[in-house]
Amino acid sequence: MEVGIDRVIAVIVLYNTVGNDSIALKSLARSLASKNFTLDTVVYDNRASPQEENGIFDASELNIHYYQDYSNSGLSKAYNLASRIGIKLKKEWILLLDEDTDLPVDSVDKYLEALNHNCQVKLFAPILKQSDNLILSPCKYFFKRGFPLSDITLGENRFKDRAVLNSGLLINLTAYSDCGGHNELINLDFSDFNFIERFKKSCSTFFVVDLICTHNFSNEQKDVFLLNNRFEKFCYGAANSHKKNVIDELQYLIVVFLRASTLFLRTKNIIFYKTFIKNYLRI
Repeated sequence: MEVGIDRVIAVIVLYNTVGNDSIALKSLARSLASKNFTLDTVVYDNRASPQEENGIFDASELNIHYYQDYSNSGLSKAYNLASRIGIKLKKEWILLLDEDTDLPVDSVDKYLEALNHNCQVKLFAPILKQSDNLILSPCKYFFKRGFPLSDITLGENRFKDRAVLNSGLLINLTAYSDCGGHNELINLDFSDFNFIERFKKSCSTFFVVDLICTHNFSNEQKDVFLLNNRFEKFCYGAANSHKKNVIDELQYLIVVFLRASTLFLRTKNIIFYKTFIKNYLRI
């Protein structure tokens, strides 16, 4: 039996964005409008200040379920909440989106076509690019890090030394729940890699959809305070990632230390080593 859009729930996590300014919400609504579809969509708002319910997003294509989280719990809690809502609403699939991911107008068509022609697959991923055309996902996964691939194979791929980032993933809800969902102790960095490491234990393949989404990822931040706030989350994610042996522990240690060193060389500020000691080594 063919799966329709009524079997899907989407989740979009907002940080410092008003709903009407979210690229993901606008592009998702545009894609749905092209097919005259309506989609149940969880909007998980991590903003410190509330926004008016009727001002979250004005689009008839989205049936919005709005949740405000003043404590800024991050991605993992939002995804897990949306998965539980999806199960309650008898959905079969969950679509994960960051607030600034731009979906092409034919996205809904491409997802449903791939899903209905590959019913054995439990996770579908778009090609996710930065605005400078660097491919972010899928990526080569090595030493607890993702590295850009120069070439992507469309269709079914083995995870093996591959990983995918969160945004744009369409995941079977049963498979999502069976692997425990996202680790809520990891609210941002490493949330996707940690999830995939557990997911691939029971689902060894994923499907790359013939779909290019653009993610507005910028590495041009120069404010040391903001860079350090983000690095704190990086340390926190790495510290709370599952480590099955000493090799894992060593890899995470090196990855976080290298990030601290990169930020130090970029800013000439020792605060990043202090954050590494406090937030990762927890000394």
